[in-house]
Amino acid sequence: MLKWIVLLSMFACSSAFAQTPSPDPIAVIRAQIMQHWFPAPQVNLNFAVSFDLDRDGRIVGQPVVAATSYDQGGSAESLKYAVLGAQPFFLLRPEDYESWKHVTTTFTRADKSSTDIYAFAKRDILGVATGMPEAAAKAAMAEKGCSVSSLKPTVLECTIKGNQLVARLTENMSPNVVTAVSYIFQSGAPAQELVGLISAQFHTRPFNRIWYLSNSSTMELNQYSSEPRSANSPVPSWVLTINEPRFLDQDQDALMEKQRAAVPPPKF
Repeated sequence: MLKWIVLLSMFACSSAFAQTPSPDPIAVIRAQIMQHWFPAPQVNLNFAVSFDLDRDGRIVGQPVVAATSYDQGGSAESLKYAVLGAQPFFLLRPEDYESWKHVTTTFTRADKSSTDIYAFAKRDILGVATGMPEAAAKAAMAEKGCSVSSLKPTVLECTIKGNQLVARLTENMSPNVVTAVSYIFQSGAPAQELVGLISAQFHTRPFNRIWYLSNSSTMELNQYSSEPRSANSPVPSWVLTINEPRFLDQDQDALMEKQRAAVPPPKF
């Protein structure tokens, strides 16, 4: 019972996310397929794709994928594997089942670069997201009913029902923003079960416990090793981390600008 309480508290969607209107189901399905489709650079074919889905978002039978012209490299087969690998499809409303139970669409290589394949992925942990200004991160943590502490200038910490939410900040920008957010929690569930729960909540699929939430942000699940297990604490600890390194690059640029401004230019 404790395990499920912890998981529910961990993966509860933020109120803002919950209020987001449901996107077009075919757009969701296409974006999820393209997370798994990596066409070769020379592939410029148009593919016709059709398949049926059950109410759980899983494919019934086999998808039909065909290239509109001669497919010398077997690209249609790779797209078929992408379709199969993308299931189950998320964010499909059961009450709209008649609108998405049969999918007929087309794909081109241009779709891969023109579509935001991460548009429908959740990007926050309990309301705290990368890119969020420091004040907004503090407010989001406080909304969860916990006291926010800052033992270091670049770290915000908050304890929620015994689990720890941590936001790491830049230190030279104005305002400073969250560059990584972590949630440390306990669960006796197997790793693969946790991976499935995370995938369902964040609406994206992992690659070996790593989820790609956008072109520059990733999420990773690891066992938390800084707190060794003991006979009195048999439940393992895990850490789920969303990281967006581009903000560290921006922070370094801001630091260099400060240093440049602090030193007058040399006179010759």
